[in-house]
Amino acid sequence: MYYYYPQPQITSHPYQKLGGLPKFFVVMAPLTLFFAVISQFYPGSFWRVWRGYETAEFWLQLAMQLCQVYSTIINIVWVVMLLRRDPRFVRTWQLGYIGSAVSAAARWTLHLLCGYPNGTSLATDIIITAGILLSLFLWTLYYANSVRVRTYMGTDKYLRLAFFTRKAQGPAPLAPDGM
Repeated sequence: MYYYYPQPQITSHPYQKLGGLPKFFVVMAPLTLFFAVISQFYPGSFWRVWRGYETAEFWLQLAMQLCQVYSTIINIVWVVMLLRRDPRFVRTWQLGYIGSAVSAAARWTLHLLCGYPNGTSLATDIIITAGILLSLFLWTLYYANSVRVRTYMGTDKYLRLAFFTRKAQGPAPLAPDGM
């Protein structure tokens, strides 16, 4: 005698699809890339005025430009990793902040060595540096505590692979893992 055991119905939770802030950043990534490329063609951009820089100013400005390119590339890689549910996406996102931190350090050094050109000031440097650190802190908290991200990823491995959340206890998912 054969018994029929119905298979449990797999219900799809809305958080298993990309949504919320991660979806916003995925949608904004091409726009960010577009503006990063366009900014290189402004009249005062590095590539148009680099011949007028003194030696130290040239190298520091070049470092800041390379950091911008690095951060833009990391942003695109991060989006692809998020869409593919690669658990290294938070670590990659945190690596993007290295580019921002190096750029801020180059900016501080530039201003200490060459003064404050183009109407910038010490207050601007402080605000930029504080913004980088605050943003890194807040987004790390978001990824460590977001039920949406945890459910979407289907695992909490992304927390173990990130630099600042290795020991963080992630939130419980709203749907079973591995879906």
